[in-house]
Amino acid sequence: MSYVCSSCINIESIRKEDVYSLEKKLCSYCNKNKIEVIDKDIVITLLKSRFVEAVVPFSECSEHEQGMYFFAHDDKLSPSEIFNMMDWLELGSEDFKNDLCCEIEKILGSEDDLFVYNDGTLDEGNEYEAKWDAFIRSIHHKHRFFNNNAKTFLDSLFSLIHENGKIIDTMVFELNPNISIFRARIANTVKERTEIYSNPASQLGAAPASLAGEQRMTPTGISAFYASDSRETCFSEVRATTGDIVMSAEFRATNTLRLLDLSKLKKVSQMSVCPFDKDFLDKSHKSYFIQRLVFLLSKPASQRKNSIYLETQVIFEYFRTYFSENIHGIAFNSVQNGMEGMNVALFPEYSKVSLFSYSNKEIVSCEEHVNGEFDSYLYEIKTGIENNFSIKKDECLRFIDGSVLLHHVIAVKTLTRKFEVDGYVE
Repeated sequence: MSYVCSSCINIESIRKEDVYSLEKKLCSYCNKNKIEVIDKDIVITLLKSRFVEAVVPFSECSEHEQGMYFFAHDDKLSPSEIFNMMDWLELGSEDFKNDLCCEIEKILGSEDDLFVYNDGTLDEGNEYEAKWDAFIRSIHHKHRFFNNNAKTFLDSLFSLIHENGKIIDTMVFELNPNISIFRARIANTVKERTEIYSNPASQLGAAPASLAGEQRMTPTGISAFYASDSRETCFSEVRATTGDIVMSAEFRATNTLRLLDLSKLKKVSQMSVCPFDKDFLDKSHKSYFIQRLVFLLSKPASQRKNSIYLETQVIFEYFRTYFSENIHGIAFNSVQNGMEGMNVALFPEYSKVSLFSYSNKEIVSCEEHVNGEFDSYLYEIKTGIENNFSIKKDECLRFIDGSVLLHHVIAVKTLTRKFEVDGYVE
């Protein structure tokens, strides 16, 4: 009976699986007596079966994939012989790698055959695409509330971003009190503009629950604070049209808020997965699917449908329910702004803005004066008695005095990416 030691099988997942015997044996590759060893035939059989499951013959790929590779010279799939696929892997002993490679080739066929990894990128499908479709059907047509199937799916999908119920620090963006965030609102009437300027903290803060409408992350009746990292991103998000008047203002956190940064999920999607891991298919399919999910959570709803925010609302509620002691909301790129700007959505319990009043006095009235000739806008604020506006513990945000700006939309530009169109007639 021959043995292999843990040093000659340099595979981290195998090391964690507790498959090694603690009885000292002679390793047939390094010829040293080692404590951590495993029967050579057993480990080769194990690794061989996992590798066979992790790859697909290129001949079984779709006609589209084969055509793109052979005729369009698209090397995205990078089909390769088994030997070359194995050559890139760090397995410890080269002799062990060669033995394993020979055993794998006996099962998969000729050494000249081409293979690709079944990593979730193939046309034949991604396991999490099917799970996502089942998740959508479940929350739309079966159980919208108390949905165990939806929770099971989300637990599995997001298992890569937390440890023991705590979001991994590398996935977190810290919104400290020195970072400005902005809110904007279309205000085309004098009444709307004077209301905003007389009470900006309230009018540009999160809407009261009774007035909160359908939003990307929250349904009607649940109020959350949405903001952007720049006024320009705000303009894109409110989707103002030419001729609209938009008012914007700056806000800051009273204490550092931790946000799950969805853009960092892309790092998870690029994680390195070894084909000898027992959960290779699940991890690789999951990590690739997350790329699509980041876009889904960021894009606005279609104007043609109602309530298609339901899936993003469920995911937001999931984060809020299970991680709100560790994070205070989420951050995501703005699809409306070409994925350049950043948006934030705070959980409702962290969305309250502290009260604000000019010179700590109550506002009696506010009047707008417009000078079209010089494009000037003037607001006259009349104040009454003094008031003490101290920040309360549950007020996580504050309005920045003097930050209100008025913007007249003079044009809306659409940026596109051009594609050449090729065609043929038979």
